[in-house]
Amino acid sequence: MSAEHHHHSQIDQAAWAKSLILFGLGIYFAVLILTGNLANYINLRFAWLAYVGTALFFLLGLVNFYACLNPRRAHSHHQISWDNLLVVAFPLLLALLIPSRSLGVEAVSGGIGLSPVGVERASALTRNPLDRNILDWLRAFHRAPTPAAFNGQSVDVSGFVYREPSMGEDEFMVSRFTMSCCVADAYPIGMPVRSSAAGEFAPGAWVRVRGEVLADLFQGEFAPIVHADAIALIEEPAQPYLYP
Repeated sequence: MSAEHHHHSQIDQAAWAKSLILFGLGIYFAVLILTGNLANYINLRFAWLAYVGTALFFLLGLVNFYACLNPRRAHSHHQISWDNLLVVAFPLLLALLIPSRSLGVEAVSGGIGLSPVGVERASALTRNPLDRNILDWLRAFHRAPTPAAFNGQSVDVSGFVYREPSMGEDEFMVSRFTMSCCVADAYPIGMPVRSSAAGEFAPGAWVRVRGEVLADLFQGEFAPIVHADAIALIEEPAQPYLYP
């Protein structure tokens, strides 16, 4: 086999591999869209970018596939190196090996935020207390003149259980991740919960908490706390993130 023929053979293999990777990326994005798992990675306000990306991957794959069927055309163009192909293929391989799932308690590092994120909205104050989610409550607390401003108001929120060693046996935080753009900027927030049944719920379990707000000491600070009347295990919601 001549050196030139061997070189062309390597180019052909790299070109076919490039086509497979491009089609693989397109298929992976399409599966995320069709299964609804896209919401595990990006704010659905930006879902159109995934649609565009899917179309581009398939289009580029078809163009490269056509070039592979025309060796003279393929050899006349600059071919991507195997090193670059491996760099592109590695994220796809990880995506195939690691199941798609939302962020949960295992992704929390550095504790849970007690402050709201994103743009402040006065609607959090006017919304029916039973319709407020965790982010709405934190926004309302942030705008209130005192932590006791909402004493006695009813609460009905859902989230996953987060607990630190410094918390009492009757305490945990009901928590959610917020997502502004994508999973890279996800941020955990939560509300303190106090209940004699708190110890029955394992960290990471999704729960629905109902009760009323009463300001009290929590980890050395005066803060609004959900004094729970009822805590129930629930399935993780189809949309586990909150959007600022």
